[in-house]
Parts: sequence; C-alpha cells; structure tokens
Amino acid sequence: MAINHTFIPPYVRLAALIAAGLAGFMVMILIAFQPSSGWTWDVAQWRSIAEFSGPVWSALLTGLLAYLISAWIWALKPTHIPAALFAASGLMTLGFCFTTVIFDLAYPFSDATYGVTAQLNMLTASGFGILMPCLFFIYPNRLPGALYAIAIVVIGFGGWTLASVFGPPSNYPIVHLITFMEMLVIIAAVIWQIWATRKDPRQNAIAVWLGVSTVVGSGAFIALVAVPNSFLMGAVIKESYAFSFFLLIYIGLAVGLMRYRLFELGAWAYRLAFYVSAAVIMILLDLALIAFLPIGQSQALSVSLLIVALAYLPMRDLVWRRFMPSRSREESDLFAGILDAALQPSSVQRAEDWSTLLREHFLPLEIEETTNDGPTAKLDAEGLSLYVPPVRDAHALILRYPNNGQALFSPRDVSTTQHLVRMMQQAGENRDAYDRGVSEERTRIARDIHDNIGAQLMRALHSARPDRKDTMIRETLADLRDVINNAQSQTLPLDDVLADLRAETADRLEPHEIDLRWILEADMEDSLPPAMVHALRSFIREAASNAIKHSDANELSVQIQVVPANITLQIRDNGKGFTVDAVTLGHGLGNMKARIEGLGGTFSLDTNASGVQLTATLPREA
Repeated sequence: MAINHTFIPPYVRLAALIAAGLAGFMVMILIAFQPSSGWTWDVAQWRSIAEFSGPVWSALLTGLLAYLISAWIWALKPTHIPAALFAASGLMTLGFCFTTVIFDLAYPFSDATYGVTAQLNMLTASGFGILMPCLFFIYPNRLPGALYAIAIVVIGFGGWTLASVFGPPSNYPIVHLITFMEMLVIIAAVIWQIWATRKDPRQNAIAVWLGVSTVVGSGAFIALVAVPNSFLMGAVIKESYAFSFFLLIYIGLAVGLMRYRLFELGAWAYRLAFYVSAAVIMILLDLALIAFLPIGQSQALSVSLLIVALAYLPMRDLVWRRFMPSRSREESDLFAGILDAALQPSSVQRAEDWSTLLREHFLPLEIEETTNDGPTAKLDAEGLSLYVPPVRDAHALILRYPNNGQALFSPRDVSTTQHLVRMMQQAGENRDAYDRGVSEERTRIARDIHDNIGAQLMRALHSARPDRKDTMIRETLADLRDVINNAQSQTLPLDDVLADLRAETADRLEPHEIDLRWILEADMEDSLPPAMVHALRSFIREAASNAIKHSDANELSVQIQVVPANITLQIRDNGKGFTVDAVTLGHGLGNMKARIEGLGGTFSLDTNASGVQLTATLPREA
C-alpha cells in the first residue's frame, strides 16, 4: 500500500531532505579534497581548504542553500503544486551547481564521467528554465490556458534540450542559448501573471515580488553568462560565481509561497528591482565605455556613476511614484482633521467625521462598522482589511481594499491607525476637559452674580440716600466687569487692576471736589491672585467712601508699594480727622480690617487734626 505523505509529519520530511542534501554536499566536499593523483583515504595526501578555489565554494553553497530552501517549503506544503514545482527547481539548481564544480576539481575523472556530468549539467540547467515558467502559469493565479502553455514549454524546450544532449550530434554549448530563450518565456509569464492579478491586491503583490526576484536572479545570470556565451563573447564573470544570483530567486519564492508578511511584498519587490537595476546599468555602462571609448577604467566608472545619478535616479523616482502611489497625508492635515472631528457638537457628527478621516487617508473601497475586537488596530485577510478599534463616540470599523483596491494594508498602516486613535482619544479628552471647565466657570459666574452682584444691587435698591445708591451701583458694575473679564484668570495683571481702580476712584472723588494723588511703586508686569485683588479693591473703595462722607478733605493720597514679599497700601486724606477712642469701627472699616487680617495681613488706622491715614500690609503668598 502506498504511503500518503500527508500523514508524515513535516519535520520528518524536512529532516530527511536536509540529510539527503547534506550528504550530497559532503560527498562533493570529499571529492574536492582528493588530490590530482587519484582517490585516497589518506587524509595527509588530501588537498587543503586553502587550495579550494572561490568558484567551487560559490557553486556548492549556492546549490545547497537553494535546495534547502525549496525542500523546506515543500516539507511544509507537500500537496501544494506550486510548492512541488518550486522544490523541483531547487533540485535542478543543486544539479547544475554541483555538476559545474566537477570541472574545477583536481581529481582526474574519466572522459565518460565528464561527458555524463556535462549532460546532467545541461539537463538540470534547462530543467530549471522549464519549471519556472510552469510555476508562473499557475501561481499565484492560474492563468487562462495554463495547461496548454505548460505543454508547449515542456515539449518545446524539453525536446530541444534532449535533442541537443543526446544528438546526434550532441551540442552542449547550445545550453546557453536554450536558457536564454527560457528566460524570455519566464519574463513573459511574469508579466502575464502581474497583468492577470492587477485587480486582486493580494495576488498582485506576490506576483510582483516573485516576478522581480526571479527576473533579477536568473536574469543576472543570463545577462552575465548565458548571453555572452551564446554570442561567443565570453562570460562577464565566472559561471560559478554567477550562480549566487539564483539565491535571490529562492529567498523571494520562499517568502512568496509561504505568504510571509505578504502585505509588504509589493514595496520590497520594487525596491529590489530598482537597486539591482541601478547596479546592472552602472556595470553595463562601465563595460561599454571601456570597450568603445578610449578611456580608462576609473574614468569609465566616474562617467557611469554620473549617468546613473542624472538619468536613472530621477527615472526611478517617477516609476516609484507611478507604481507605489503614496496615500499618506501631511501630519498637520491629519491633526487638523482629528481636531475637527473631536470638536464637533454632537456624537453622531464626531463619528461621521472620524470615518471620513479614515476614508480620505486610506482610500478603502469598503468601510463598515463591526463588533469590538480589542483596543488595538490589526490586519486581517493578509492585508486586505484593517480593523480600527472603537474610539470615543465612534464604533469599531473594518476598512477593506485600500488605495481604491490597488494595494494592501501594511504594518505601517497599523502603526498609523494606532497613532490616529491615540490622537482622537486625546483630543476627545481635551474636549471633555474644556467642557467641564466651561461648565464650572458658568456655575462660578452664576454663583458670583447671585451671591455678590445680586446682594449689592438689593442694598442699592433699598438705600434711601441717592449718593450712596450711586456709589453702590458703581461698585457693583465694577465687580460685574471683574466677574466677566477675569472669570478664567488664575492671576490678574497688576497693571489692569490698578488702572481700573485709579479711574474708578478719581471718578468718585471728582463730584466732591477731592483731588486724587496716586503714588505707585511696583513692577507693572506683576500679577495678583483674585482674592488679593478683591481685598485691594475693597480697601481703596472703603477709604474713598470715608473720605467723601466724613473727612471734609480736598485731597486723597493713595500710595501702593509692591515688593516680592508683600503689598503695602497707605491712604491718607487732609480732612478734619476724628478721635479713635471716641468712635467704633463701622461696618465699612470693620469689614476692611476683617478682610485684610483674613488674608494674613495687618491693618492700622491713624488720625489727627490734619487727617486720617489707613495702612494695610498683605503678604504676597496670601
């Protein structure tokens, strides 16, 4: 009964394949150690590692690594036809790399052995060229007429190769022409695959990556070895060294077949193509300048660098913008959009603006609400969709097919989304804090108007004396201005406070023919807390009221000294004075004294026949 390989654990398959590959590698190393005199087990007669040429190591390591990568993929996906083709191409690569080494060893092989080796080399090299277009005919998307195309490639190139190998007559050198023609078919298959998957971002990304890595890897070998040999010009570099280009194919195909971080492959592919193209162009220009112009190698290199810098790099930028269009917006635009969304008056508008911001930034074909799947953004369906977590008033969202369906979401998009979510959350919290502040200020203003302004107006309403009523209304209006203008101030500018007080006091004294003498010793850039401003204003108002009502003075002197430690106020009139022991402090002077002492200050009253002097000292930290 046949054993179904799907029941064999992947690690068993992989271990067996690795063992087989390493065994072949060790056999080749053992042969490479043999001296020119023939086979021997005497280690003393073996060649040293230092005698191994660079091409030997390059070919052996390239063949082994290509085989191991392809074996790894097939061991994980044994029933996957593209993986099987990939594994077969790796075996072909090992074959033409290892057989090439035979011709660089010191061991004296027989002519028959050299003949069989040449046949194997030609068969495996052509076999690689047959397998690769077959792979692209069915992966990542099965192309229309794929079976017919595969049959044509297998029969056409297979028959040509067999006829050239087994004759009559045998024509081994024609392998370079065969592989060159196979390379043209590979390029055509890659272009066809990219065109066929242009409407499917996921398949197109992998097609571009596989195509570029294959064309660059095998194309470099064809351009530097096969084409020159086909036209009898001689290889640009030694064939064994050029084999290392094939590793690009296997690394790229391994990444593509396993769909590892597929959503970044498109950008990688274009970058790789651009960088390698620049290097190839510079090398070709350098060779052309040396061959056709009478200049030296260093001069040719300088001219090549100049041409690449002035012509290729600008063209590369144009192509990059064409194939990899940027859908990102300036950070300032994103920030402005988030602020606009966060500051909308209603929750519905905020959610709609958030959705609009994401739509304008990522350009998805679809965007819809979904259930909460966690607080972090993440990719799904290999980059076809992006989950956006709920934030503030907006529900969780799913974005599908970015850049109008021409691209996939990438980890960079996840990072950008997380950044936008954090900004939206912070903007919403700032809005909430602002709303709370507005509410608190409204409450405070309403309380001040009710408790202070309302009470003062009631006192004025019930006052029987017109002059007292006018004074109380004037003071009430000043307090009302303070409530409105300074509602949000933690500290009030000294310049504004004293200017208002001076104007108010002068206006009150003028109808009573009392002159105001205002003396200020202070830094006008200074500021005061509201409690101290209120005490200062009340003190000066009460002193002015007493001078108007009781002093019979014609001058009032107000001296204010502001230093870092305290504020000193000294107010003096030139009236008739009174005897301190003969009077009790009325409501005005009593409230004045209580207010000053309540702030930790001191209050004193001096009077004589030449007038009254009030002095108050307030600590700045009050």
